[in-house]
Amino acid sequence: MLRVDVTARYKRMRGYNVLFPQGWHATGGPIVASALRLREGDKRIIETLKSMGVSEDELENFKNPEYWVKYFTRGWKEDLKRYGMSIDWRREFYTTRLNPYYSKFVEWQYIKLREKGLVGKGEHPVVWCPREQKVVGDHDRPDEYAGIGPVEAVIIKFRSDDGLVVPALTFRPETIFGVTNIWIHPDHEYLIAEVDGEEWVVNNYMASELADQKHEVRVKGRIRGRDLLGRVVVNLVTGERVPILPAKFVDPELGTGIVMSVPAHAPYDYVALEDLKRDPRILEEYGLDKDLVARLEPIPLIRVEGYSKIPARDAVRRRGIRSQEERDKLEDATKEIYAKEYHTGVLLENTGDWAGRRVSEVKDSIIEWLVGKGAAVKVYTLPERVYCRCGARTHVKIVSDQWFLLYSKPEWKRLAHRAVDRMRFLPVTLREVFHRNIDWLKDWACTHKGELGTPLPWDREWVIESLSDSTIYMAYYTLAKYLQHPEKYGVKPEQLIPEVFDYVLLGKGDPGEVSEKSGIPVNLLEEMRREFLYWYPVDLRISGKDLIMNHLTFYIFHHVAIFPEEHWPRGIGVNGWILVEGEKMSKHKGNFILLRQALDWWGADATRWAEILAGADAGLDDANFEPKVAEAAAEELLGWIRFAESNYGKGRTTRLSIDDWFESVLNRTIKEVTKDMEETNYKTALVKAYYNMQNYYKWYIKRAGEPNRDLLKRYIEVVTLMIAPFAPHTAEEVWERIGKEPFIATAPWPEPEEDKIRPMVERAEELVKRVLEDIREIKKFAGEARRARIIIAAKWKYDFAEKIAEKRSSGLDLKTAIQESIKELPGQVKGKAGRLVKQLMQNPEILSLLVDRELEAKALREAADFLAREAGLESVEVVFEEDAGGLKKTALPAKPAIILE
Repeated sequence: MLRVDVTARYKRMRGYNVLFPQGWHATGGPIVASALRLREGDKRIIETLKSMGVSEDELENFKNPEYWVKYFTRGWKEDLKRYGMSIDWRREFYTTRLNPYYSKFVEWQYIKLREKGLVGKGEHPVVWCPREQKVVGDHDRPDEYAGIGPVEAVIIKFRSDDGLVVPALTFRPETIFGVTNIWIHPDHEYLIAEVDGEEWVVNNYMASELADQKHEVRVKGRIRGRDLLGRVVVNLVTGERVPILPAKFVDPELGTGIVMSVPAHAPYDYVALEDLKRDPRILEEYGLDKDLVARLEPIPLIRVEGYSKIPARDAVRRRGIRSQEERDKLEDATKEIYAKEYHTGVLLENTGDWAGRRVSEVKDSIIEWLVGKGAAVKVYTLPERVYCRCGARTHVKIVSDQWFLLYSKPEWKRLAHRAVDRMRFLPVTLREVFHRNIDWLKDWACTHKGELGTPLPWDREWVIESLSDSTIYMAYYTLAKYLQHPEKYGVKPEQLIPEVFDYVLLGKGDPGEVSEKSGIPVNLLEEMRREFLYWYPVDLRISGKDLIMNHLTFYIFHHVAIFPEEHWPRGIGVNGWILVEGEKMSKHKGNFILLRQALDWWGADATRWAEILAGADAGLDDANFEPKVAEAAAEELLGWIRFAESNYGKGRTTRLSIDDWFESVLNRTIKEVTKDMEETNYKTALVKAYYNMQNYYKWYIKRAGEPNRDLLKRYIEVVTLMIAPFAPHTAEEVWERIGKEPFIATAPWPEPEEDKIRPMVERAEELVKRVLEDIREIKKFAGEARRARIIIAAKWKYDFAEKIAEKRSSGLDLKTAIQESIKELPGQVKGKAGRLVKQLMQNPEILSLLVDRELEAKALREAADFLAREAGLESVEVVFEEDAGGLKKTALPAKPAIILE
């Protein structure tokens, strides 16, 4: 949220009117689940509330979900005000039926979507919480599980002689032709369940998942994994009889808890088989014959370029994997093999009709063939464990009476793609991410039961879920000051009929007729319409990377569905999460910091400063907040106040050459910082605006002795203006103390004086710095020295270097640029060029520091006393190569020769 405030403050300083409101999103299951857990006496919830300042006496109130909304919105508002958020609080609102004004807006939105055929009821797989009996959207689960949805998989049946089915879930059904054995976890207790009339061995998880996917499941008993070891089952595709063997890598609660082994193409299987062969004691422990395993060999099925007949073995050996316990390496090997075989693998002759074809081309056909033979069942599952916020593990359920947003519709996707093509993204790489999201997104379950939210207007037993009611709320902000304040404008919730929003947001209908039907005065309707048109569309939506896959993509979809093109979103900026000292915030790690605590400990500006420095540039990298930075920031900001107050208006009135340099870097910094601010690269902007300018100023004072008065005033003003979006309280204090009025928040952002940006002058001063460093370095080895001679390279060397630099800027590589430039040298110096070429090849950075020869000489001569003083010498002399002897041949453009005497 700080990035949003920085943006708002910066844009106001650039002369824009900025709409920066605040809403409180209370929709969904988390609050309801937390209240339920409190009613059940959950100690973690109790401790969490107490850590947030809730007293023992007040805990009882939190058993009511509505109390959470009112309590925390009130508290957060106080915190945000203390933090310096420049919010238009007239537009504040919270979601759910607790706010009937917003609910009317959401109802209108869904009426429009239904009219356009974008909402439907049907049978779909959803992530389901078996405890709360509800769909689990991204907002209903901890952040680490966001974006994980149902995937299609296949359960392949292996049958024992007594008819018992041993089912293995796989994402690679094409490998059925290479199964050598079945893996089972020996220590796990499995269910014996009747599934669609067949007796299966299966885990609890899959039994529940199958039951929720319209299969008939009846549990009949239990069996230990070790009791199945040594049994033989039949591969229904090949007719081969394969044994059941033990493997500790098997996760008994993923899939069916049973794995079919294809050691030629699955690194885990290959290593587990080798483990058994190397250590027969494992077999003895379970009473298995070692000969049973000794004769098992990998069966090659897929040819992949760059691998032997057994790709899994190649991947394992390259990583030096020796045991199935090396899970990280095995996961890496598995991803490599699966990807290569799917995209480029060709099936071998032992795959029958599929031989000679790519895996990617025939996979779907193989699945249908397996199902048709009765050898497999298609299911939906989750690729990894996913938990609801209530703590229950979720699975995939197929629901038939659920309401869905039909994101799969091609025309809706086409409009969303068009919007993305027109939008600005920060960082720019996100454009392709959003295009992929739009293609990937399938129909979305948009309603839940038993949650806080807005009832679906035509089926009120359903409540619109949290990610589905927060897609165009930005439009509501433009009207909130009218709707949320009935004491001023007199609007009642029941007056907000669909025709009101049709007129105000879409310009449809006659205001007089709408007024007569709704009872809202014509002039108020027209005023709301003007306000919406003034603010819309949204220029920039800043949010976290966790919302790319859902909220931000939905935001685009819903805008293009409801609004005309001129009101589609214009830009999205994304940032990562906040870490504390390199780790995700967690109460059990002791690094969980509430905003309120940070404000108490360090104050608003120091907290803001540290948060920006943690990493507030646009992008997906996580910011790393460090308390010690916040502690240092407090003193840093106080130091700036003291410096500005005590130095403003002081200094000499005369002008020195070094003033030109400082004036140049000041104006260049304004230009660069402005560009960074436009791209929301706020950490980079702050570092340049404050820390880099501090370093420039220190060098300036070292060179000048005393600053120029006007330049010092401009420096103080400019730096204070540039840090104002980051540390507004500090900036306001400085602004007042140096006699400026009225407020820095309304002062214009500094503009660079382009004619005062002098790259050559800056390069020349950089040469002075480098020469000083070189003198000091040489002095370490030269012993006692009293004087230095600085030799400026000959004119022909400058001409030659400038030609090379010019050809480099046109796109030539260094070697070619040098060869081309040698051809243009006069005959009398061509013979001397060899040594210079060698030096340039060793020091190519010289080309980026080139300045006019006379300017280089002038800068060094003016700095001669400074160089002598800083290097501890009696004198420094600057001469041209033509007038010097000795080591003059070593002099280069932008790297003069130095002789100590």
